[in-house]
Amino acid sequence: MLKSMMRSEKSQTMITEINVTPLVDVSLVLVIIFMVTATIFLEPPFEITLPKAHTAEQTKEENIFVAVGPDGSLAINESRVEAEALPGLLTEKIKGSSLKLVIIRADQESLSGAVIDVLNIAKKAGARRITFGTEEIVE
Repeated sequence: MLKSMMRSEKSQTMITEINVTPLVDVSLVLVIIFMVTATIFLEPPFEITLPKAHTAEQTKEENIFVAVGPDGSLAINESRVEAEALPGLLTEKIKGSSLKLVIIRADQESLSGAVIDVLNIAKKAGARRITFGTEEIVE
């Protein structure tokens, strides 16, 4: 009887160490998930100079970038498009959710008529959230 009591006392000792292996595993999985799902800043296939303005913080969501070059050339995200194909492509990209943010990145030398045309096309394509891309003013 005395032996069995001694065994039960030994088996009930408190664990004073913390096993950090599961914490490290979970942390590494989260880092991988964040790396895979992070949005990549898409550059248009031609050079544009954005106007300067005070800008707000960018949110982490799927954005649609429409670039207008100084010569009137157009691009969606990283692909050049013709003006005739823009409405169909924008409608297709917005079709999943009308809450996607359409960011018009127009060169400061581009014609205002071309920018207004892109704005109207985005509205007709179903975009409910439209903004203009600018560079932050550094003071």
